[in-house]
Amino acid sequence: MQRVKDKVTIVTGGAKNIGKAISLLLAENGAKVCIFDIDEINGTKTAELIKKKYGEGCFIKCDVTSLGEINHAVKIVLKRYKQVDALVNNVGASIGITLNDIDEKKFQENIEINLKSAVFCTKSVLPAMIEQKYGSVVYISSINALLGGFSEIGYSIAKAGLHTLVKVLTADYSKYNIRFNTVCPGSIMGETNIWLEREKEMPGVLSNLSKIYPIGRVGTPKDVAYAVLFLVSDESSWITGTTLIVDGGITATGNLPGGKWWEKL
Repeated sequence: MQRVKDKVTIVTGGAKNIGKAISLLLAENGAKVCIFDIDEINGTKTAELIKKKYGEGCFIKCDVTSLGEINHAVKIVLKRYKQVDALVNNVGASIGITLNDIDEKKFQENIEINLKSAVFCTKSVLPAMIEQKYGSVVYISSINALLGGFSEIGYSIAKAGLHTLVKVLTADYSKYNIRFNTVCPGSIMGETNIWLEREKEMPGVLSNLSKIYPIGRVGTPKDVAYAVLFLVSDESSWITGTTLIVDGGITATGNLPGGKWWEKL
């Protein structure tokens, strides 16, 4: 069963890691996936993989911190497909550690990539969704927005802003049959060198991190992708303004330590 058949879906940061998993799973389930990313090499590879295995997919190079570039990319999608059914605001990055360590540049970068991008990508697709009286917008947040650990001050504040954004948009635009929800992942093992580097520096650090999760492991990109698939699909048609937590149970126990996660727990 193709759960999102023919839904034209934009995925920001869809070139690799969580965004790639989301893009592939949505395409596998029938969506026409448009990847917005600055990573032209991996974005093109992911789009080609979608076309080879599932059918419809495209890559549009776009800096999602720039409203001008976002508007241009959305116009390309609308010209090609005539509609936008879903937007997955996945792009994000953690820059900076504690309040004492963060500087103005790092703080601004956190806000731009994690919050500003989501606000303006939503703004850009909203007119089309209002006109067609249909849409699902999903924001990839983080358990850092819910709990106070890991000391990621700029990242945590920016991700927390997504939750208020969802509530405001739900109040303003539900009358147009547009839904807004967040997904809150815990630690996700993606295609990134930082995990390998930490493990090389401190052998056993990943197994230590896994131990703080009640389910006994860190997450995978596909764990997040399945949650997004549900929220994009019509299976969740009466779900809006809420948060789906995908975290192996850690927020249920509150077992999130202060300090740097890669230090001895």
